[in-house]
Amino acid sequence: MADHPIVHKLTRYYRAHQPELIDPQVSLAWVNTSGWESEIYAYTLTAGEPNQRHAEQRVLRLLTGGQMADAEREFHYLTLLNKAGYPVPQVYTLGHENDGLGYPFIIMACIQGGSFGERFVPSLTGDPGPLSQFVDLFRRLHTLDWRPYVENPADYEQAGDPFYYFDRILAEFDGHLTQAGLVDFEPVMGWLKAQRERVPCAHGSIIHLDFHHNNILEDADGRLVVIDWTSAQISDDRFDLAWTLTLALAYRGPAGRAAILEAYQEEPVPSLDVFEVAAILRRIGTVMISLRAGADALGMRPEAVQAMRRDAQPLAQIYGHLCHLTGLDLPGIRGFISELI
Repeated sequence: MADHPIVHKLTRYYRAHQPELIDPQVSLAWVNTSGWESEIYAYTLTAGEPNQRHAEQRVLRLLTGGQMADAEREFHYLTLLNKAGYPVPQVYTLGHENDGLGYPFIIMACIQGGSFGERFVPSLTGDPGPLSQFVDLFRRLHTLDWRPYVENPADYEQAGDPFYYFDRILAEFDGHLTQAGLVDFEPVMGWLKAQRERVPCAHGSIIHLDFHHNNILEDADGRLVVIDWTSAQISDDRFDLAWTLTLALAYRGPAGRAAILEAYQEEPVPSLDVFEVAAILRRIGTVMISLRAGADALGMRPEAVQAMRRDAQPLAQIYGHLCHLTGLDLPGIRGFISELI
């Protein structure tokens, strides 16, 4: 892969932006272009005098479907979490689209080792070890005291409003749906707004908003590391749990959802149904907007559209749960999913 364009671009980048490196050379190890938002390039960077060459393994996350704000958010939270001792890759560089690679990007440490994902799926019905590791990481994130690691915690706080996080995310949903002209979700939004008094939040947590087994890597020593933080924010951790349960229901069925929930909750999570409805709206709404308006409307790569078209059965699964939780029947959404099957 020596002739891959990214090799030449990275080499030029290092020569232009890190002149202290002596004769930097880039050797590409592997490429992953199947993500919804980004392309991943693992490579070895070698530099130094001829008799003192030093090699480091790194990863380039090129946000071909994202914006600079997404790269800045991920870099910010990776930096914060590293300071707090939470297991995420070390980050080296935040790059602008004008820095020679054509898109915003992050350069970080390369995590090499086993495949946690391959061990996790069987643990939902068999050996509970990987499921326990998964849940421990998830709970640890939600209970992490992030305040000592930011300059002004008040910038992230809810200013005494227990509904701040809920209102903010619903306003974000409303904006996306309105901009896309999707009226099919109006009954769902109405239902969510009617539940507002049920969901006060005493304090915000760092939430990942795409916490699943494929976003957990395992290094050579067996240490687990969480990746893909472009959606991270300070908010109500029930949004995070609900999203993970929604993905589990979509791709692993009711048993997969139940296994994660049972392992996660030490006591019943208050008003979890409201957050699951919000998560399902987000999931189906993302697909509908992307297929109708184009993936770039939500900062995703064009290849994501094809993946979404293959998701009819998972969408049908979570749509059924949406109807069960709300008592609503949504012909427009049901028809959209039927057309994909």
